Amino acid sequence: MTFSPIRTWPTLAALALGAVWPLAFAPFHQAWLAFVLLGLLFLLVQRSSSPRRAAGLGFLFGFAAFSSGVYWLSITLHNFAHMDWPLAGAAVALLAAYCALYPALAMGVARRFSPTARWWLLPLFWVFAEFLRARVATGFPWLAVGYTQAGDFLSGYAPWLGQYGVGLATAGVASIGAWVISQRRNAAVWSMGASAILLIFAVALFAATVRFTDPTGAPLQVRLLQGNIPISEKWNASRINDILERYVRLIVASPPGTQLVVLPETAFPIFQTEIPLLIQQLQAWSAKYHAVLMIGIPEDAQGRYYNAIMEIDGNAPVRWYRKEHLVPFGEYIPFPRILGPLVHHFLPGLGSFTPGDGSSVLPVDGQKAGMTICYEESFSRDVRKGVVQGATFLVNSSDYAWYGHSTASAQTLQMAVMQAMQEQKPDIRATNTGITSVILPTGQVLAQLPQFSYAALNARIQPMAGETPFARYGNWPYLGLSLLLLLWALRPRRKAQS
Repeated sequence: MTFSPIRTWPTLAALALGAVWPLAFAPFHQAWLAFVLLGLLFLLVQRSSSPRRAAGLGFLFGFAAFSSGVYWLSITLHNFAHMDWPLAGAAVALLAAYCALYPALAMGVARRFSPTARWWLLPLFWVFAEFLRARVATGFPWLAVGYTQAGDFLSGYAPWLGQYGVGLATAGVASIGAWVISQRRNAAVWSMGASAILLIFAVALFAATVRFTDPTGAPLQVRLLQGNIPISEKWNASRINDILERYVRLIVASPPGTQLVVLPETAFPIFQTEIPLLIQQLQAWSAKYHAVLMIGIPEDAQGRYYNAIMEIDGNAPVRWYRKEHLVPFGEYIPFPRILGPLVHHFLPGLGSFTPGDGSSVLPVDGQKAGMTICYEESFSRDVRKGVVQGATFLVNSSDYAWYGHSTASAQTLQMAVMQAMQEQKPDIRATNTGITSVILPTGQVLAQLPQFSYAALNARIQPMAGETPFARYGNWPYLGLSLLLLLWALRPRRKAQS
């Protein structure tokens, strides 16, 4: 077997581009890299010798991107599943290989079309592959290109087309730029390409000025608690009382006028049936100070267990939001008869939650809070459920202590910013170790707590009524636009065959 530098350098280039891909996302926020890296990959694919070779380049890019971008999963596997680092790394590599199948498919299919059509189809298929990746096998939306623009260049498309529409615009700019570079000495192409890119940015700027939601009711005074409980202590039975007391101290220290106090996911790491007296005391406190409590706590409902948020509103009956979109291999086990014994060997007791049912909103002083728990806020369709049911602001309760001092928390905050922009609703997030934050409907992070601190964040938010086009129609506008562009891209090919 001989070494061929002609075939080797695109391979190395695809790997290098993918390895750098996470820098376009939080906490690095180099959004411009999304245009450059995708454009260079599209150039490699355009010049590849076959669809198989193009699919290989897409796979290498994706494998490197996910290996470097979601490395933090290995921290959980090592620290809490007690896997050796090589085995934890291999598990992440396996996930990266699965996720890489989607860009491989996108690039391989696009390469089958004519060179002219490819420039249109590369961004279309790239983003549609991300769309599929967020849905197949419960979905994994991390590192989708649209999230790079949260609060940045092209985010004006968010309330209109959602993050996939933002991603399509981003990938479109990348493809146009690559096409222009491929036509080095063609002044007409450079002029057309520059005009098209400027138009995409100009429309995004205009789209960002349109407001679909309006203030409704008086502002709410909210308090978000960050307990900073290490995972090693959180599920230690001997530490339960200390943890409960830690949160109760933050609750009773709420400033006068506080209307809503939100605790992180499983802030109370004990079933509600085991602490009836504490719940009664919190109901009395809520009634006395007219403050609603939202407490992350596992719920025992007649032998079914839910990852839930318990809402205490004075002496009224307790209300619940039950997490619907569970984490595979953490909160439930796919194919339990086959995989259950293996998972329970590493993490005894996990995978025992039941998917939630019921409403995705909870009432707060005449308003409705759109509820999500943990990584549900990473899925636009999960956030949208509450908005469709009339939510005037968004609430997320999470615990990212599992991922230590990694980029995971910053990545999820960036996704939350996109959700707030898509819905044009304020978004409040209470997390165990950070990043606890308040996000405005414009995507601006109004306030946040330092990570790994024991603290509370007090803020005022303005509930917003109304629906954006994305809230009303979901991803159908993005899919419709993609179909129109697909038909346009294939039109010259059909003419050539006629």
